[in-house]
Amino acid sequence: MIDKKIDWYRTRLDPAALRGLTSRNNLKGLLRIGSFLLIFCCTTVVAVWLFLRQMWVPMVVVCFVHSVFLTFLSSAAGVHELSHGTVLTNRKLNDFFYYVFCFLSWSNPVHFRASHAYHHQFTVYRGVDLEVIQGPVSQKLNWKNMIFWFTFNAPQFWRWMKVTFLHAAGRQEADYFSWAPLFDRNDSRRRPMMRFARALLAGHFLLAVLFVCAHLWVLIYLVTFGVFFANFLGAFCAAMQHTGLSESTPDWRVTCHTVECGPVIRFLYWNMNYHIEHHMFAAVPFYNLPKLHGLVAPDFPVPQRSFRSMILLLFRIKSRQRRNPAYVFVPDFPPTASPVRWSESTAPR
Repeated sequence: MIDKKIDWYRTRLDPAALRGLTSRNNLKGLLRIGSFLLIFCCTTVVAVWLFLRQMWVPMVVVCFVHSVFLTFLSSAAGVHELSHGTVLTNRKLNDFFYYVFCFLSWSNPVHFRASHAYHHQFTVYRGVDLEVIQGPVSQKLNWKNMIFWFTFNAPQFWRWMKVTFLHAAGRQEADYFSWAPLFDRNDSRRRPMMRFARALLAGHFLLAVLFVCAHLWVLIYLVTFGVFFANFLGAFCAAMQHTGLSESTPDWRVTCHTVECGPVIRFLYWNMNYHIEHHMFAAVPFYNLPKLHGLVAPDFPVPQRSFRSMILLLFRIKSRQRRNPAYVFVPDFPPTASPVRWSESTAPR
């Protein structure tokens, strides 16, 4: 168990406005959940239809699109948001869809929820936040990673499969990230984590057998392993959350990026482009983040104006870090913003 208290900076908001922003809306939540499940089913049905007619080229294209979308159903967006329990007013219904999305994306709901809670509590604090470890941009944006992102993400596949099998075998110390381990030996969450790993393996194995018996081989790709292919868009979105920024600093405004994105990225990414807002006010559901963004803008950094400009910024940071490995990006703030709450070790000199 981690024992550490961080005095995070938070922008002041009117309490009534904040209460309104944290209110949940079943209709908005179910529309996003339902639309994701509908898209998943539609791309699956179209790919199977093309497979049965031996239309191989369009089938491959649809499978590629299916995987690009499926990345955002996973912990890149859908699983992530449902893990916070803020999407729906009914917690049991929220968790039902959370488990469904986890199953479809090979995520472990018990592990991810606990790991992500620590990430929020200790965001990119060196040696404490082991879910997201800050480092040079070149560790993420390099040609080797991009080949995996645009094709088959073999490192992620191997890590996810290895950890799932080890959890199923009772090895709770195995980890998706860098926790060593995430849970203490006496933690009551260990058993549910291991039970879900067993259910995950058994469920996907039975589905694969069913697909083979039905001679619908393409479903093994679409349902069982599709999340490990063509996840470049989700990987770029993940890279723009914290990459190139300060670490061990008690102010989310300089440890997270907020980016103005187009409607397609915002939809797929569940508004997580408003990442400072999400960290500072984690109880605000994803569908209220645009409104929150408007309220906090006078105290927040000037955001990048598009997904493209954000990715170009990351490459510029990478170039700067080649010349100066200690360089981190500090965003511009409007004159209305409060001073950054630096720690002693990270304050600019």
